[in-house]
Amino acid sequence: MHKLFGFLIFLLTISLNAYEDPNKFKDIDPKFIELNIVEPNQRVGYTVGDIINRQITISIKKPYQLIEESLPIVGYEKRYRGKLLGMTLRDIQYIKKNTKDLITYKIFLKYQIFTNNVVAKPAFITADYYRLINPIEPDNVVKFRIPELTIATSPIAIFGAVKVEDDMSAFRGPLTIDKMPSNQKIRYGAVGFVISILTLFYIYSRYTWLPKQNKVFSSVYRKYKNKNATKKEIELLISELHHGFNLTINQALFTNNKERLFKKNKSFNYIEAEINDFFKLSKAINFERKNNFNLAETYAWLISFTLHCRMCERGLIIDSGDIKKLGFK
Repeated sequence: MHKLFGFLIFLLTISLNAYEDPNKFKDIDPKFIELNIVEPNQRVGYTVGDIINRQITISIKKPYQLIEESLPIVGYEKRYRGKLLGMTLRDIQYIKKNTKDLITYKIFLKYQIFTNNVVAKPAFITADYYRLINPIEPDNVVKFRIPELTIATSPIAIFGAVKVEDDMSAFRGPLTIDKMPSNQKIRYGAVGFVISILTLFYIYSRYTWLPKQNKVFSSVYRKYKNKNATKKEIELLISELHHGFNLTINQALFTNNKERLFKKNKSFNYIEAEINDFFKLSKAINFERKNNFNLAETYAWLISFTLHCRMCERGLIIDSGDIKKLGFK
């Protein structure tokens, strides 16, 4: 009986020594300390088993030094007012750098959560107190407070477990964990969206080019769009446009059989006025031999007309605002 009583006294003594009242030591003058803490980006939605990483960088001006034994101990469970918080220190690593005037500690802390509830509730890593000593005055031990970290746990896992137990359908596959980070998903989605928009813009714009879309008017447009405006080039361009219309309907196209062209490709309906002006221009140059026209304006109109024919043969609709009236008389 006496042995048992003595053992209990021994355990009580150890527990009292393990708990150290922070008011036992004075606070260090803040001018001797530089503190930087990198907190986790996520502050809510934690559940049982989740890991919280915290990085603390503390620079101590000499002559003070950190008492490394005052650092948190692996396996220590955080308490608040004597109650366990369900937060356990899983791992601690630190890097020490000693310079002429400073001693810098970069401390990496890893906590694990062992608590949850049926509703979301706050949880926190309580403040730590690191002790420091001045070798010149070894009895003068001071402390420095590391602020607490507040987070929130989520009840999703508990309700999810209940739902899975209630619904164990044989046709439902196993639930897998997506390891891809949310930020990476957003980046991939944004890149895919931009590529889709650019692709649609390219396909449906007037400058589109697709495989097997290199048709008659496309070749004519590329051939003449950068040439000089001369009478000879105008005559050649008109001739090739006639040839393009003839190939499109498999016979000669005139103003009296335009319906065959519109039946073959409805897009040409939108440039009917330009087609009429084209035939007037062709008749005036090839049959009436008129020369009273501006070469530059006429050639520019023909290039625009060729571009519209190129768009029509690809099934694109021409904006009515792009239709230009030929100034030739």
